Amino acid sequence: MPKALTPAQQRVFNFLESRIVRGENAPTYREICKELGYRSPKAAADHVAALERKGYLIRERGRARSMKLTAKSSGVPLFGRISAGYPSDSPSELEAHLPIDPTAFGIRDRTKAFALRVRGDSMTGRQILDGDIVLVEQEQSPRNGEIVAAIIDNESTLKTLVRQDGGAWLRAENPLYPALVPAMGLAIQGVARAVIRILSL
Repeated sequence: MPKALTPAQQRVFNFLESRIVRGENAPTYREICKELGYRSPKAAADHVAALERKGYLIRERGRARSMKLTAKSSGVPLFGRISAGYPSDSPSELEAHLPIDPTAFGIRDRTKAFALRVRGDSMTGRQILDGDIVLVEQEQSPRNGEIVAAIIDNESTLKTLVRQDGGAWLRAENPLYPALVPAMGLAIQGVARAVIRILSL
């Protein structure tokens, strides 16, 4: 059985799979960089090498675009927990695959969909509760007021994005939590598109 993938490796795998499902050639490293926002082809090459090492694809040496998948994804990847409280530096790891179709939630490109399990109560004002699962779409330019999964000062959190006076900061939707203004940096991982809640019996 193939080994678990990191979030970055999963995104590369999803892109490869989407190309092959559509009957297209496997992408080049530069095409992977363009699709996923990597600056260097080496980053793409390293992820592809990891996929091969973990048993997700095979490559024929000496031939370009010779990647063939040996495994298939089975839904939307669920990457551990994200803090909906104070930011957390806990790493995200692939926890499972949710057997859902992201296109049903308005995400046209399924390769850009992933899910996170919510931990905390800072987003209750937007009806996101502790233990919920949020379906997220990778988005480079989120709009003001959208709920985002973000890295702020090297820690991850789920908050409302506020764009104001040429800057950006994060707002909690619970008055018990303060606003988060980046001191070093703010990077958006994606925009929350749906909330999945499992009701206890």
